[in-house]
Amino acid sequence: MKTLLDVAKHAGVSRATVSLVCRGSPLVAELTRIRVEKAMQEIGYVYNRSAANLRSSLTQTVGLVIPDIANPIYSDLLAGIEDILTPLGKAVFIADTNESLERQNHFLQRMLEMRVDGLIISTVSGTPVTCFAPYQRIGIPIVQVLRKLPGAALDYAGTDNRRGAFEAATHLLNLGHRRLAYIGSAVSPSVNRERFQGICDALLDHGVDTRGLPTLTSSHGFGDAAQATRNLLAEHPEVTGILCYNDLIALGATLGLNELGLNPGRDISLVGFDNIDAASNWRPPLTTMSIEARTIGRNAGTLLSSRLENPDAPAQDQVTEARLIARSTSAPPRS
Repeated sequence: MKTLLDVAKHAGVSRATVSLVCRGSPLVAELTRIRVEKAMQEIGYVYNRSAANLRSSLTQTVGLVIPDIANPIYSDLLAGIEDILTPLGKAVFIADTNESLERQNHFLQRMLEMRVDGLIISTVSGTPVTCFAPYQRIGIPIVQVLRKLPGAALDYAGTDNRRGAFEAATHLLNLGHRRLAYIGSAVSPSVNRERFQGICDALLDHGVDTRGLPTLTSSHGFGDAAQATRNLLAEHPEVTGILCYNDLIALGATLGLNELGLNPGRDISLVGFDNIDAASNWRPPLTTMSIEARTIGRNAGTLLSSRLENPDAPAQDQVTEARLIARSTSAPPRS
């Protein structure tokens, strides 16, 4: 069986040049192309295009870049992604940026070098749209998940953060709370802004002045959230209900309340966001907004598989609605 090297020797060119001719590359001069094609005919070489495509096109791998592997929503997200991509023969490689732009850039470069078939990413704060340009130049599809980068015309799977926060605040307002506060995220400003806007929408809808809404931010660690809660109530002891950016902050807030001798749900109502497994098993069980992270993962996997099949289709958003799960940490304010 004749090989590319045999053709190269017969034509007096490099093996790489023969490969470029076989793939129809415009980088090869016309006279060289003619010489190579003549050599192929003379020695009886037949180009196996199917095998070449198999070697060069797909690696059967997908990169998943997430900002915080300690947050349980990302394990649910991964499970949903694998529900879709594993039956397609894809292996998902996970990278945790730990909310670091430098680490994210490092992992994006490594996955590009691995030639993953596609990338699913939840970006860190400060990510420029230009970071995706190397992927787009060589046709690797990208799906954003949970966090949407403004100005990036890419597929996106997530939840309606503004509407979900509206429902969370409305829940406390309907219970009779009017002195609310918000502990937001110090590391996810775009989603934090959407959730803050949803809370303001609900306050305005109930005739409550949003200018009086005490607001501060916290990391997603229990200790920082507990400290933020203590600071909040030291400055605003009139607060009867606290809305939290996510469940991790809300669970930390319960610790802060306990340290102040306050009972979550009786003295101060709390509402989280995400509905991680710990929320239902906490004591007291946490009222929260369920985002169905596994469903979002399935949506992300479906968007990626569709993009692989139809790379030129318009970008799509698949956005789920968050659902209130009322538990013990929310109740009418004490009179």
